[in-house]
Amino acid sequence: MVSNGFLGETGDSVKRETWRLRLAAHRYGRKLKRSVSRGTSSDNSSASADQEPVATTTEKVINDNLVQHVVAVKMFSRTFPTSNVWVLHDGNEAALIDSGYGDKPSIDARREYFRKDWSGHNFKRIAMTHHHFDHSSGGRQLRDILKADTAIHPIDDALLHTPLGPEEGNEDLPDDKVITDRADVWKKEAFETPIDVMMEDGDTFKVGGLTVRAVHTPGHTAGHNCYLVEETMQLFTGDNILGVGTSAIGPPPSGNMGDYIESLKRMRELEAKLFAPGHGPTVTATAAKVQELLDHREVRDRQIIDIIDKGYDTDQQIRRALYPEIQKGLRRAAHGQVRSHIAKMVGQGIMQVDEIDDGKTWKVSLTK
Repeated sequence: MVSNGFLGETGDSVKRETWRLRLAAHRYGRKLKRSVSRGTSSDNSSASADQEPVATTTEKVINDNLVQHVVAVKMFSRTFPTSNVWVLHDGNEAALIDSGYGDKPSIDARREYFRKDWSGHNFKRIAMTHHHFDHSSGGRQLRDILKADTAIHPIDDALLHTPLGPEEGNEDLPDDKVITDRADVWKKEAFETPIDVMMEDGDTFKVGGLTVRAVHTPGHTAGHNCYLVEETMQLFTGDNILGVGTSAIGPPPSGNMGDYIESLKRMRELEAKLFAPGHGPTVTATAAKVQELLDHREVRDRQIIDIIDKGYDTDQQIRRALYPEIQKGLRRAAHGQVRSHIAKMVGQGIMQVDEIDDGKTWKVSLTK
């Protein structure tokens, strides 16, 4: 876990580069060379990445202050869910929670949507829940289109601006060539998105008469923020809570299952009336949803312990036993989930891990 103390006591611009370099070193060792790929797909199929995909737009009015906006690009794999962009508005003021994808079809669709439907509104802020490019890579261009400032937690600002290699940052993606090729565009756009405001835990901003408070909820990423609308008790949950299914929590340093569990408990204590998630529909049974997710993670822990008791002793063996029928494109994400649970239980003293094959394989054993 990267704590606020790691970042230092102040949030001024003098400290930001120090934060960024320290966190880059923490995450990637000394591999700080810039290596963001900008290439196009070499796939000769009809769905190659250099083709111009077709974007479709969906809008759903949730209540008097909230609109859900989704841009789906048709060539994307059906296994890859589209992220939400939330429009929070009051009077003639508005803000976005998350910025979606930064590819040309997505941005073109959103530019037209905001031009036609929101021309009378003053967009004050684009507040991003976390640095992953399906939530941040639209930020640079939407910032220019809407003349709004951008905001994120300082830890994820550092992660957002850490150079990534061709395969880095793809851990949660399906193993799909078209998607991973297009991820080069998203990574480039995310990396080049300027951040104007650091939103730490408890920081607020106004949208008309509404007060939006940042709630630091690490787990999915170290600097993940939820945003609570204090007057309506609506909580933008990012990828900590999804409208359908469960969130992908990678092993440290990209994610942290122990932090995630504690963040879920904190989110429950907020007693929000509505969850507006990073993917999928809104959730009104908020307490039940949090309990469902906590129960799910507890069951997974027990399943992994039982699998180890049966003689499976590597992370890959555990993944195959836990997800025997998972489709090939999702095996990488499933493997990350297994490692994240193992890392949490190592921290609890329940098991231990020996890394072999230069860390490619974890050999796991129970300690009690």
